[in-house]
Amino acid sequence: MRRVMIIVFCVLGMIVGIAFGEAVSGVRMLSWLSIGGEIGLKTPLTVDLSFLQFTIGIWCKVSIGGVIGMILFAFIGKVITGWIKL
Repeated sequence: MRRVMIIVFCVLGMIVGIAFGEAVSGVRMLSWLSIGGEIGLKTPLTVDLSFLQFTIGIWCKVSIGGVIGMILFAFIGKVITGWIKL
């Protein structure tokens, strides 16, 4: 349960970090937080087998702000799970 909570905090940290990096991208001193890239399939792959059709797609955006947010939230998640004894 503890690992799941830390993973959830990491994902939340990545989301908050990317949002923060995008929000401050116009500020000259903080614009480096929005530097990053995208990994994955932009257009999903569709497989049609006449009796079964499925679509595969995955995409991830990574930025410096997101990585910093993920590390920060992972630490916070570890502290919180220690407090509530998970």
